[in-house]
Amino acid sequence: MEAEGPAKGLCEEATCPLCLDFFKDPVTIDCGHNFCKSCLAKCWGEPGPEASCPQCREKIPQRTLRPNRQLANMAELVQKLQEGGRKKEGRRDACKMHQEPLKLFCREDEAPICTVCDRAKEHRGHNVIPLEEAFQEYKEKTKLQLESLRKKKEEFRDQQYVQELRRKDYQTQLDLEKMKIKSLFEGMQRFLEEKQHFCLAQLEDLEKEMEKRQDKTLTKLTEEISQLTLLITEMEEKCLQPASDFLQNIRNSLVRCEKNLGGYVPDISPNLNERLKMTSQKISALQKATESYKESLEEALIKAVWEQTVNTDSCIQAPKKDSLSRAPNRVNVTLDPETACSRLILSEDLKNVRMLGCTPHSSNVFPQKAFVLGRERFTSGRHCWEIRVSSNQWAVGISRDSVRKKGSINPNTDDSIWAVGVKPGSYYSSEVCIFPEVGSFSLNRIINLLYVVLDYEVGRVEFYNSKEFIYAFSSISFSGEEIRPFFFVPNDGSLKCC
Repeated sequence: MEAEGPAKGLCEEATCPLCLDFFKDPVTIDCGHNFCKSCLAKCWGEPGPEASCPQCREKIPQRTLRPNRQLANMAELVQKLQEGGRKKEGRRDACKMHQEPLKLFCREDEAPICTVCDRAKEHRGHNVIPLEEAFQEYKEKTKLQLESLRKKKEEFRDQQYVQELRRKDYQTQLDLEKMKIKSLFEGMQRFLEEKQHFCLAQLEDLEKEMEKRQDKTLTKLTEEISQLTLLITEMEEKCLQPASDFLQNIRNSLVRCEKNLGGYVPDISPNLNERLKMTSQKISALQKATESYKESLEEALIKAVWEQTVNTDSCIQAPKKDSLSRAPNRVNVTLDPETACSRLILSEDLKNVRMLGCTPHSSNVFPQKAFVLGRERFTSGRHCWEIRVSSNQWAVGISRDSVRKKGSINPNTDDSIWAVGVKPGSYYSSEVCIFPEVGSFSLNRIINLLYVVLDYEVGRVEFYNSKEFIYAFSSISFSGEEIRPFFFVPNDGSLKCC
């Protein structure tokens, strides 16, 4: 019994993980794992430039196979030792009733029997085959089940990864919806406070439901993977057993394999996608209503925004095409050096810009050439980007592509730009101006990080300070012209595209 553990380990080292038999013509691949040459060829299929290890899934750029002669010799030696051991253990594998060797297998009773049992009335008329034939037949069935179990495990792992990515995407969308809701209720008085609390509570419930469902899904996936791992280990160990032990309760083992292959974790994404899309569409409708008439806000809120209650237990449907088409596309904005004047210094990665030199601080006008445009051009869709402000004078927004041909502009009067910022000469850096100039107002905090959200089809651009709404230009007619990110950087100032 003491030698049983080391002997088992030696057998495992000499066993191919694909065919679960002793290595035949073993080869080693780049990741260090070993397989039978024929098994690996069958697994990889058609030849190609790249493959992956069947055991660890590591990419193998070059299909380099190194013959492992030492492993081949060891496998041959272990096989001979095992065959010799089986001969010595012949008596231990004898029939308990007749003390004869178990050389046959009864299909009806699914049990090994001896030649005397075969003639007994208990097995008369039964379908009896040689034990070795039954061993090979059921071993092949077990191999097929193992392969299916491994594939199912990989499917669950892929689902787990996708769920994690979707979880982050949902959180980003939820954060944006919170920002919209907060902007709707700023400036409203006491009678709207109850409605503000109600709307935020709806999104909080959605967020909690999302977390709850995602946690439940991920927990289920983890449980399924754990169960499959245990079952695979158990079946691999069973394949290493002698024929008589291996065939004990073989039917139950195969049934368990088939049962575990039926595992399924429902995808909750379509339901959440539709709910997020519906929330976004309803909030947009509410924004238009509040711009037209504040007195009817309560009626519009009930009728246009929360008219329908989403049933959280409704059936999960397949995702619809473009179900998130109204979600803004986060843009990685870079600066266009072709549009920057000579006094503007751009970083190598085209993410930072600063003004070289300084105009007198008493001036209350922008230098008319101190602007640069983003490389990105928009003719459709919804887009958002972030800008970090690190000076007391700046302007950020959007402009028509044609503004680059003007050479110099005045943001106070130019109708080709839509921007917010702090003018030179402003005493408070929290005093925000609108360009073209339509007035100014003060915020409760200094702007450090600015969010710009552009909706081309609607003709609207919104500005947020962190999670606080600042200002929005609406009913803009872009007339099909390309729209680009716009930056003004006067007076030794600097901006950074995040």
